[in-house]
Amino acid sequence: MKILFIVLTLLPMLVLAGDGKKGDRFIMDSAAKESFLMELFGALDAGKMGSDFQKALKEKDKNKLISIVAQYFRNRAPRAYCKNIKCSGNPMETADRAVRCDVTVVNYPWQFPDGKIDWHFNPTGRDVPFNHEWLWQLNRMSFWLDMCAAYEKTGDEKYAVAFNEQLFSWVATAGTYSSNWNAPGSVWRTIETGLRLMYSWQLGFETFRKSNSFSDENICLMLGSMYRQAQHLQANHKKKRNWMLMEMSGLYTFAALFPEFKDSLSMRSYAAGVFGRAIMEQILPDGMHDELSPDYHQVMLNCAMAFLQISKSEKLESEVPVELIKKLELSFEAILAMTTPGLILPRTNDTFTQYSTKKMQTALELFPERQDFRWIASSRKEGKEPSGFPTSSRFLPWSGFAVMRSDWGSEAAFCCFDAGPLGAGHWHQDKLNINIFKGDEELIYDDGGGEYEKSIYRMYGISSASHNVVLVDGFGQNRSLPDKVSEPIDVKWVSNEKFDYAVSSYDGLWGKIVLTDEDRMQPLSAPAVHTREVRFYKPEFFCVQDTLTSCDGKEHTYEMRLHLDTLNVERVKDIPGAFLSNFGKVYDILVIPLFPEELRFDTLSGVDTPPMGGWFVGRNDKKLHKSTTLTMTADKKKTFRFATLLIPICRATDKMPEISKRSDNTFLLRFKNKEYIINPQELSK
Repeated sequence: MKILFIVLTLLPMLVLAGDGKKGDRFIMDSAAKESFLMELFGALDAGKMGSDFQKALKEKDKNKLISIVAQYFRNRAPRAYCKNIKCSGNPMETADRAVRCDVTVVNYPWQFPDGKIDWHFNPTGRDVPFNHEWLWQLNRMSFWLDMCAAYEKTGDEKYAVAFNEQLFSWVATAGTYSSNWNAPGSVWRTIETGLRLMYSWQLGFETFRKSNSFSDENICLMLGSMYRQAQHLQANHKKKRNWMLMEMSGLYTFAALFPEFKDSLSMRSYAAGVFGRAIMEQILPDGMHDELSPDYHQVMLNCAMAFLQISKSEKLESEVPVELIKKLELSFEAILAMTTPGLILPRTNDTFTQYSTKKMQTALELFPERQDFRWIASSRKEGKEPSGFPTSSRFLPWSGFAVMRSDWGSEAAFCCFDAGPLGAGHWHQDKLNINIFKGDEELIYDDGGGEYEKSIYRMYGISSASHNVVLVDGFGQNRSLPDKVSEPIDVKWVSNEKFDYAVSSYDGLWGKIVLTDEDRMQPLSAPAVHTREVRFYKPEFFCVQDTLTSCDGKEHTYEMRLHLDTLNVERVKDIPGAFLSNFGKVYDILVIPLFPEELRFDTLSGVDTPPMGGWFVGRNDKKLHKSTTLTMTADKKKTFRFATLLIPICRATDKMPEISKRSDNTFLLRFKNKEYIINPQELSK
């Protein structure tokens, strides 16, 4: 199949343009177009296309074939799956801009001159860092979804005219095979190919196929291009990770929605088999996707739901692996377990903000009987809150997330403690990271690592320096493999009505914070082991104890970092070493070190010098901006213990807590008319 595919796609080699690299870009001349169309006609099942088609094919009557094929697809029954494809939240605005070839990709807007999209052009690197994703994601044509929505709403032919022109320009200048398909600058990256065939090309074809503005010839060119893209996915898909899910979903979508092609059945069978095996492997036994990112957990669910929706609408349910539904229920349960009081998911590894409500609404399509799913989907208005565990807290033993919450209410206190592996992709050097919420406010943040750009901010965003962990001599964690575990993670986990407790260690290698390519070449070492204990004194506050132990017998500098998304962090006069945020909202976070005597403190904002600090490196819903990194540093120590109280405070109603050290090295905390005895030596008891 792969050899045949290459032969088919290189035969109609067209007039090279641009840099002329191996067909990366071409301009379609009349001979190339005719060859392209005849390839399409030969790929269609003549028995399904009818006697007129068979006659015209025998006579090689190109014009008649174009007319017959176009009319067939204009008149065939609608594809129900396309009704499930969603557009953006602003379809009219986005559609009108797209008609003018004015688009926003990965948060960066660009107006193409002369009303023509150059599918090989990348405008980043001028006033923003260079980002390969801009060109790649341009070629997902997500704005076509909005053009479709606008056309359905208004019937205005300007959307069909723009779609017709843009479709032809892509086929004519980008639609041939590139041997270097996943390289920067290629429009044939297999992720985009899969997503095009899942979404934008399907909805575009379905929406505009009856419009006279969508020419017969372009209908045929689009069909031929989709067929080539499907062949490309079957021949060149990845062997693991979320890429495979998108690739096989795109292949299955095309093959299921276009059974008129001779290869459709074999393509469908191939895609279903590969997809089924991949998703079974990628969903961990605790339900998390193995990349340990809410973003790519959602990618997995999107691909699975598309597969299920298509198989149902096309009456192909027998092709669904019987274990898939059970695995998906487990994956929705993991979302439930990780959900914050504000009904979002904590940012872990590469991600932007993901909303649990939307995911549970999807879950109800498959599991309408799950009242706990309904409770989240309805923002607590319907169904029943989750139950079946001793407390509302959860530990996910394969992904390593210890989720501590006071209750399932909207004003709960919440902490996510990451004791797990790197993840199968989209790594961050962040073992033992914490992020803390009170209600819908994030008090100690993890920003998700930012855009996939070429900048020091992106490198900082995935490093230990941008996470709530400890640096050793300015060095951060430097993990590589294993990226997923083969057995449950050995974490001591206690959860009862009075407290939650978890402990884990980082005993891997440390290295210079990698901000440039040269930094990657620096040697690694194993100077110390970091052990972190987290105890949640329900329902009010957290105690985080960090013990650093020298491995090489030398003294080291240990720096604990906490990240707050505000520039307003002030010292508290009456509590030694304490800091209080001022987010200007309902809640703030009070940080109290229990052993401040040998610490020095600093607040970093917008620091670009290594190891950097004070940046929120956001993506999609959040943009790069200055924040505060609070540092607590112990100099020249072999073994050292940080013990830190993290107390959510409502300035309007809460009095500041009182804390005193007792003679037995325990602490007495008075807060909200309650007394707590804190024993750093026995947090698990």
